[in-house]
Amino acid sequence: MQQIQQAQQPAQTGPIQNQVPDDNNTPVAPDPVKQLQGMGDSQLAQLYTQSKTAKLPNHLNDADDATQKFVFTAGINGKPTVLDQAEFNQFMKDNGISQREILSRSIRQSDLNTSAGSKAKLTPQQIVDMLKYGRLTYIGGKRGGQAYGAGAYFDMNGGGSTGYGNGATMTAVLNPATARPISDTRLPSLARAFDQAHPQFARATGGYNGRNMSIYALVLGYNVITESNGGPGRYHNIIDRAAMVMLK
Repeated sequence: MQQIQQAQQPAQTGPIQNQVPDDNNTPVAPDPVKQLQGMGDSQLAQLYTQSKTAKLPNHLNDADDATQKFVFTAGINGKPTVLDQAEFNQFMKDNGISQREILSRSIRQSDLNTSAGSKAKLTPQQIVDMLKYGRLTYIGGKRGGQAYGAGAYFDMNGGGSTGYGNGATMTAVLNPATARPISDTRLPSLARAFDQAHPQFARATGGYNGRNMSIYALVLGYNVITESNGGPGRYHNIIDRAAMVMLK
């Protein structure tokens, strides 16, 4: 899998888990979801097997999560587009995005374990900045529910407070150029058919199940899983940050 060629930085010493993410230890693949779609069965099986033992540079690796490792190994570390209010409004107008399609997520302070074994006490704003500008895509929800897969959950509520946190609110819309959503009800049938057509990958993963929904979404060419119930409160699980345009 080809990765973006970036300027070389001085090598860091010590285990990668103790290193700060930089150009040398953090893969960023161009259009990684499309690249995954172009892989054959053996390539996908090899990538998944490789990801199982991946060591990640120091960040909020608060749980040993298969999706986090797969996303990192596949180079899905692109960042969202971040716009100020005027630019954000113009983007919505230019792309025919209505007010009701705005996604938001409220954030409260959080204490998490880092991959280096220490504690990180993050303010709400630091968590927001990590998602907007951080070098690594952090897959949240590892300690909570994953009803629609592993990723960053947003509520499509027109930009109002989500009600499950306080301190800071992230506001975003899907980017039509990069977002490839699939509903949680359509995904299982496609995933099981994918297993039939990709037996090596299916053996490597153990087959599609509720714990690897996001991995299967990615190999099928999708980077957002949506709640199928519809309505303005529909949840969106964002697996790839590059699928979003965020309000600065």
